[in-house]
Amino acid sequence: MPSTRYNTDGIFRQERFASSPEYDRCLKSNLVAARAALLESVTAREACFFIQAMSMKPGGLAWLAPMVTPGLYAKPNAAEWLAAIALDPGQTGELMKALPMLREVMADVSRQCGETFAETQISRTIGETLDYCASQKCLVMIEGRARIGKTKAAKIWANQRPGRARYVEVPASGDELSFFVAIARALGVAVTNDPKVKRLRPRVEEVLQHGDLMLILDEAASLWPATNYRQQSRPPRISWLLQMVNQGASFAMLVTPNNWTVSRQNYVQKSRWQDAQLIGRIERHVILPDTLSTNDLERVALAWLPSGSRREIEVLADTAALSQKYLAAITHAVKQAAFIARQDCRENICFDDVCQAVKSSLSPGDETLAAAVKASRSRNAPASLPR
Repeated sequence: MPSTRYNTDGIFRQERFASSPEYDRCLKSNLVAARAALLESVTAREACFFIQAMSMKPGGLAWLAPMVTPGLYAKPNAAEWLAAIALDPGQTGELMKALPMLREVMADVSRQCGETFAETQISRTIGETLDYCASQKCLVMIEGRARIGKTKAAKIWANQRPGRARYVEVPASGDELSFFVAIARALGVAVTNDPKVKRLRPRVEEVLQHGDLMLILDEAASLWPATNYRQQSRPPRISWLLQMVNQGASFAMLVTPNNWTVSRQNYVQKSRWQDAQLIGRIERHVILPDTLSTNDLERVALAWLPSGSRREIEVLADTAALSQKYLAAITHAVKQAAFIARQDCRENICFDDVCQAVKSSLSPGDETLAAAVKASRSRNAPASLPR
């Protein structure tokens, strides 16, 4: 009988490589969750999920194992041993021996993730709220305007704590399959080529129901159905979220005011579903300020352009303050300035590159910024913007 895994007819078959162990690097988080549930130590449970998070990266366990084993004794198959202590309940003694070294590595990873990140008032507020959510195992909502830095701050916070939280962007499509596939991939649950909701959902719930891993849901307005549901119907994604919160799971929702409010009101009006069930379970609702201080804008600019001069940093900060893109204006300007420098066969960005990038990154809605750039041109001077 012919098989796609064996070249029986002289035709090249890609599928024959599908059984390679290289395609199965990641430790399955639902199995790690079952093992962690048997541990009393919160730090030990976090270490298990940290090992699982590292396994999701190519070569992650091979990188982590030498950093953990030197303090103990030589391991011939250190990566396999590391996977075993995260999965095997009989390896609790080995896990506790490795725990001090694992904690040091976790601290190093957290520090490295935050080295190039500019801390602002927005990021501090988001961090405090996420800390509260993780410690209290509850549901929180963080509301703020677009391009204020919510996503970046949440991603950095999660990357600094891979043993405690995972980040996922809620798919805009309203189907359940894409929703659970996105969560499964963020958690490290195995997703087959032909995924089914009835298989993914129980595995995702196994990971989340103990509350050891918090899930950060970005673009949470997409939790509301976009289609016209019949009256008295329940929103599937919201209903599942409430069910998991009742079971002790931890969630943080990131929303923009208009998207969330419009989506919620449209659904409630059409379906007549009472959203008090959701509102009553949001333990903390934080509304972020609409603007950042000048110092915070300059910190963000310096994070994107560490070698920038004072003039360049000021121009980037003023660009963000005047542009509808806000912080994204800094990102776009620095990327375009780097491209201009490379086109001119230069490694370093100069002041003129930044000014040219600011001019070329104007969007149709940036009338104030366009007027400032035009005024600087009329003075026949370098296009620095007014402070």
